Amino acid sequence: MARLVTEKEAAESIGLDLATFRTWVANGKLPKAIPECGKFDIKALDAAVDRISGLGSPTNALDEWKARGQHARSS
Repeated sequence: MARLVTEKEAAESIGLDLATFRTWVANGKLPKAIPECGKFDIKALDAAVDRISGLGSPTNALDEWKARGQHARSS
């Protein structure tokens, strides 16, 4: 499958029906289509699903620091 896909292909690729996919995009759970082409990026969708399912935990020290909110307190 190509990296950039239609809305229907995007929903199918992550196992959602089209109505649920549209709701999740509208609610910000999933990224919107790329404006210039109107297609969805499979990698961005996979990353969003990882976060939703709890797999998107910080992967490096900078991400961990940001997740703890220390960047906001150090200013």
